[in-house]
This record gives sequence, C-alpha cells and structure tokens, in this order.
Amino acid sequence: MSLNGTTGWWALITLFSSVCAGLLALVLAHEAAPKHSEAAHETDVTALAVKLERVSTDLDNNKMVLVEVKEDVTAIRTEQRESTQEILRAIRNQDVAAGRR
Repeated sequence: MSLNGTTGWWALITLFSSVCAGLLALVLAHEAAPKHSEAAHETDVTALAVKLERVSTDLDNNKMVLVEVKEDVTAIRTEQRESTQEILRAIRNQDVAAGRR
C-alpha cells in the first residue's frame, strides 16, 4: 500500500476514520454503564454522601456535648473535693475536741 497514490491515501483516511468512529461509538455506548461491576451508581453515592454529612454533623454535636460534660464533671469533682475536705476537717476537729475531754 503506497501512500503516494490516492487510493492508499484514501484507504489510510478511511481506516483512521473507522477507528475514530469505533472508539466514539464505544465511549458513547458505555458512558452510562458503571465502570466495573462493583461501581456504585450516582444516586447511591449521593445518598451515602448525605448520610456521611449527617454523621459528620452528629459527630460535631457530640463533640460539643462531650466538652460540656467534661466541664460539668470537672466542676463536680471540684465540689466533691471541697466537700470531702470540709468533712475531713469536721472529723479532725471532733477528734481534737474529744481528745481534750
């Protein structure tokens, strides 16, 4: 097949055009299909994205609640420590008063 003759030239152009058309047809025919058998459809991915956003929001809310609970526990521990100190002082004072008698 000589590229110098017009027949060879047109044969080459026809072959190239056929390859391009075949590739285009293949791409267009398979563009809606999943890329592989395990690929998720766009609606499934969107639903999962919404659920993930809800989980993220719940996580942020739970973090804020956890911070508040930690602050409350710290405050309770401080109050309990003060109450324990007062009770121990009262017991020591009673022991001292009982020892004087």
